[in-house]
Amino acid sequence: MLRACSVSVLVGLLLLGSRHLDQAAAGSRPSAPVQCLDQLAALSCCELEELYRQSAAGTIPNGFARGRVVYCCDKRFAAARSRMSRTLWHGKHFCAEDGTLVNQWLGVKAIHARVSYGPGWLDGKPSIILDYAGESRVWADARDEMREVAPGLYVGAMYVRRCPEPKLKLFFCLEAQSCPTPR
Repeated sequence: MLRACSVSVLVGLLLLGSRHLDQAAAGSRPSAPVQCLDQLAALSCCELEELYRQSAAGTIPNGFARGRVVYCCDKRFAAARSRMSRTLWHGKHFCAEDGTLVNQWLGVKAIHARVSYGPGWLDGKPSIILDYAGESRVWADARDEMREVAPGLYVGAMYVRRCPEPKLKLFFCLEAQSCPTPR
């Protein structure tokens, strides 16, 4: 994934010209800090990965967190799959005290996971781990990890356990608070 991100930054430099050199050299970070789910979900996978790598694990949410799935643009039908997922999957209900969560699909709560802290598979740094093994038959081979990138905002990576190593399937974004109102 990181190699693809570096290539996309180089291509962007060639296409956009040198006036964007400072922004591209700094990585593919957004120019302004994200403040809500809509802004976070509009970022590219490279930007989400960079934001994730720069962030600490943060606190485990408690209660409902609205969510969005972001399929990477190198995946087949990424935009359409992201829109379809938005229709079906609405977020996660966390119980920090019990260390559990359940996903919200349309009007139904389904697919449970255990929630704890542990090393992230993306970079080995501390993350909030959402493990479905032993909790869900549907996603028994899935494991998510996430970090708090701003107060109440999280970027997560969903992995599928594969031999010989896990495979990153998609990114997701969660918001445990609403967007600030403009003044």
